[in-house]
Amino acid sequence: MDFDWTLYSTPEISPAEVQESFEDPFCLRILPGGGPLAEHSRFLCLGKGLSGKPIFSVYSSDGRKMRPIVSRLMSEPESYFYERKAKETL
Repeated sequence: MDFDWTLYSTPEISPAEVQESFEDPFCLRILPGGGPLAEHSRFLCLGKGLSGKPIFSVYSSDGRKMRPIVSRLMSEPESYFYERKAKETL
């Protein structure tokens, strides 16, 4: 998976941690159903880095490259949703 970091703007979470969250076997990549995110081809990713840090990212993609824009730690409801979906896949 190739990454383009030109749009990334979150110094608190390193690009390496974000990349790890995208490579998480249980990561959830979500296409918003409508609204501003869908209008601008923005997607959501919920995944964990190797350290176990739960990361929520907004990104764009052209099908070849992932372009993370901003990341943060998952909120409690997001983390619950991620954990529930991960258990469903086992």
